[in-house]
Amino acid sequence: MANKLVLFSAGAVVIAAAVYAGGVYYTGVKVNEYLSSIENNETISKQLSYYLPGSNLSCKVDKDSFFTEQGSFILSVEDESVKIPFTINKGFGSAKTIIGTDEFVSLVEKNDAIKFAPNTVKADLEFDSSVFSSKIKGHGRLQADYQDNSKGKLDSVLDVDLTSDENVISHLNIRNLQDGKSFSVKEIDMSGNMQGITDLKSIGNSSVVIKGFEAMPYKFDNLKLTSQAVNQTKEGDFDMNITLSGDDLFGYLQNYDIDLTLSKFNTDVLEKASQNAAVDDGSYHEVLKSLNSLTVNKLNGRVGKIVAFFTGIQNVDQFNLTSGGKFTWNLEEGMDSLKGNLTVKSDSNKNAEQFFVEKNGAFESELAIENGRLTVNGKPFL
Repeated sequence: MANKLVLFSAGAVVIAAAVYAGGVYYTGVKVNEYLSSIENNETISKQLSYYLPGSNLSCKVDKDSFFTEQGSFILSVEDESVKIPFTINKGFGSAKTIIGTDEFVSLVEKNDAIKFAPNTVKADLEFDSSVFSSKIKGHGRLQADYQDNSKGKLDSVLDVDLTSDENVISHLNIRNLQDGKSFSVKEIDMSGNMQGITDLKSIGNSSVVIKGFEAMPYKFDNLKLTSQAVNQTKEGDFDMNITLSGDDLFGYLQNYDIDLTLSKFNTDVLEKASQNAAVDDGSYHEVLKSLNSLTVNKLNGRVGKIVAFFTGIQNVDQFNLTSGGKFTWNLEEGMDSLKGNLTVKSDSNKNAEQFFVEKNGAFESELAIENGRLTVNGKPFL
């Protein structure tokens, strides 16, 4: 009985080892197939033509063993080329690709805009991929000490997830970014998702959060910008909802909360435009041509210092605004087709009687535009 148990255990180990080896071998086969097809990969070619027109990506494998593959990606642009070394560690149905970052580190160290302390720039970039599920997870990090050690350290992290249904989820976080002169920001946090690699299927949504921004003469503590595709149809039409909130919008509006809907877009038109490197080839005109309305769902806040200065408002704390409206146009007919109105309500009109009139127990200002004429409360503006 004991001998049979030993034989069974040994057999199980051998079978497990054989299955694992087979999985690693299969991973190696798939990795080699992918690397050999990079130069003619349609998805990669489209992305390169969009971001780097006239470029080409190829691959050279220098060392190939059962568990490890080493080589270089070669990015060529016109007469110049850059070698990007990689190491692929192969496992059971999975692979970890480690990208060499020496060239990138060198570029960061040599930049003139931001001065970093010598030998403190560190960067890494790696991807985990699954052969069976076609999922890819990317992770990158950049850290560096500023030359002025009182400024602290730059720290940034990038994460990208690509699922089998071509859903791309990205997240970038940057902390303590500054040039040591007139610009600094405590944190930038960007996230988003979209669907479609070879062809755009859905624009998805995105958000940007900025904290502690200073760039003379502007300064604010927080800002949040979001965008989301809404009212999507099977034909690829959709509207873009945009929100913006924060404490100070460059001196024009404080404690603001804005919600807009821009109509309409089409994924096929955007896809076509993204494939063309030239901005003046007419493809972006097609994108703009489909836009026909802007709905101001909400435009709330308190009058900022710049607006107060030019309007003569003395006490901005009394001018809390709530707004809403809609504008439509036809690009083919030109600017004269723009028409619509925006109704702005305030809790005061002191020193701004020419803009806010008493109506139904409140103070309102109605801005309207039609036939190229702007009116305020029914009277021509300027």
